[in-house]
Formats: sequence, structure tokens, C-alpha cells
Amino acid sequence: MSHPEIIIPFGLPPADHAKDLTHLLASACGPDGLALLVSRRRSSERIRFDDFAQSLPHEQWLSKRHQATPLQLHARHLGISLAPGFWFLLNPVHLHVASTHLVLTDYRQLNVTDEESRQLFDRAQRLCSDLNRTLVYGDASHWFLRADDWSGFTTASPDAACGHNIEIWSPRGEAVLGWRKLQNEIQMDWFIHPVQEQRQQRGERAVNGLWMSSGTRISSDDVQPVGASTWHNGISSGLAPPDTALRQLRSAALANDWGTWANIMIELDRSYFTTLVQALKKRQVRELDLYLSNSNSLLHLKISSNSLHQFWRRANLALLR
Repeated sequence: MSHPEIIIPFGLPPADHAKDLTHLLASACGPDGLALLVSRRRSSERIRFDDFAQSLPHEQWLSKRHQATPLQLHARHLGISLAPGFWFLLNPVHLHVASTHLVLTDYRQLNVTDEESRQLFDRAQRLCSDLNRTLVYGDASHWFLRADDWSGFTTASPDAACGHNIEIWSPRGEAVLGWRKLQNEIQMDWFIHPVQEQRQQRGERAVNGLWMSSGTRISSDDVQPVGASTWHNGISSGLAPPDTALRQLRSAALANDWGTWANIMIELDRSYFTTLVQALKKRQVRELDLYLSNSNSLLHLKISSNSLHQFWRRANLALLR
């Protein structure tokens, strides 16, 4: 393996808590893990993004790396072939009612079963069909809506909007009233759907909305191979970031649960980052690019086997602040 690229979404502490979290990690992490990779990097670059960008830094990196939008990446992963046209990614979501506004919550925490999702999808599909819209089922959390006349919409990814007032992040465009009308009809239909009562009895939150994002024009020339990776490329199974830890890290960050976030990073240091260090020391990997991100910045570290031998550089995490 010559030169893997590895990205750890939400692996960078947020600016507001960076000092405290970095100190916590430094006191708990060993000297042969992330601290060594950070301090003995060959080079580094921190790219800052707008706080109101419509997608997060790691989402933009993945789209650029795979030359595909999030919609295309999800379609490939699910083995979905979409007809030529303009498509949007839809996520069934829970909108939390705050004192003066609605807040989007992390859709992955809804624990929607495939059976529940398909029942809600069937109702939504009928409403879409009445308006000559095509709705395609992907999985319990990802659907695809074709709307050729909405190609001018500006949308935000659900993770970019998560935890925020949806008014700022909702779709915008000349024909947005058409989307709002469809969305309202689906929400009203779902409000009395038996699925909601079943979920309430299980202590789960209601599925009371749809989030639309990632508008993408699909042409007849588009190729969507099944099973394309959305997280890494050219990395052997021994060096790929553990999916479970990545999911947990994302959930903790989106929930602003920084204590849990720190515990996951500490475990990653012990079980994963030390593996990367050993691979470099043994020259199983000569060089790697490591990316760590938060909601508005991306830290790029270039690390080589030779750079690890700079013993005069004390292992530390100061660069994460």
C-alpha cells in the first residue's frame, strides 16, 4: 500500500471547546498514537469553511474525492440506478419544536425500522404521484425524489443543519412553495399514521418531517457502481477507520455530547491511531494523508515513515486547538 488517504469526520474538536478537549485527550492518550502523528507530521494545512456552508467540510472532501454528490454516493452504496433527471436526497426526520422555531435532529437517532419507513414511504409516494413526482425508496433513512423543475433550489445537508433553526437551512428557490406544499401534505398525512402511535409506545420520537438536500442532475451517461465506498479509498481492511467508531463520533458531535466524543477519540487512539503509527514505523505504509474535521474546518496532515523519526519533536496534540 503506497499512499492511503484517511478521513476522520468530526475527529477535530470544535473551536469553542478545543482547548479543554485537547487537554483531556492529551492526558488520556498514549505517546504512540494520534499525538505522534500530529506532532511528527511532514506538513499540515487547516482549511476553514463558512459557518453557514450548506455542507460540512468532510462532506465536501468526500464529494471532491469521489467526484460525486452525497446523493450519488448514497445511490451507489445502495445499488440504486436513477433515471435521467434532477433528483434530491430525502431523509425522514424528527423536527423538534423549540420555543420559537423548529430544530432538525439527527435522523440516524430516530431508529426507524425498514417496515415503518416503507409504510411512511408508501403514503408519501402516493402524494408525490398526485403531483407527477417520482419517489424512489433507498433504505429506511434515504429516499430519492425527482423534481426536474426544482433544479434551482439551494439546499443544505441534514448534518449541516442538525441542531439548528431550520428556517436558516431550509430549501430556497423560486419554486420553493411547491416543495413546502408537498412537505406539508406529507407531514399532515403522517401525523395520524398508525406508525406514529407504535413508535410512541416504544418511546421513540415521531417521524414528522422530510429533509431535502443534495440536488443532482443525473444524466444517461452517469455510472453508479454498487458498493462504492463513501468513507475511504485505497485503504486495506487493516487500516480503514472502524465504521462503528466513526458513527459514534458523528452522533456525539451532532448532539454536542463532547464527553462521549472524547471517550471515543481516546478509544480510537488506543485501537486505531496506534495501528497507523506501527504501519508507518514498519514501513508497511511509506506515507499517508490524514484528515480530521469538525463543523467548519478540515485539518490535513501529511505523515511519512521518515517524518516519524524526528525524535526531537515531542508528541503532543497542540495542533488540534
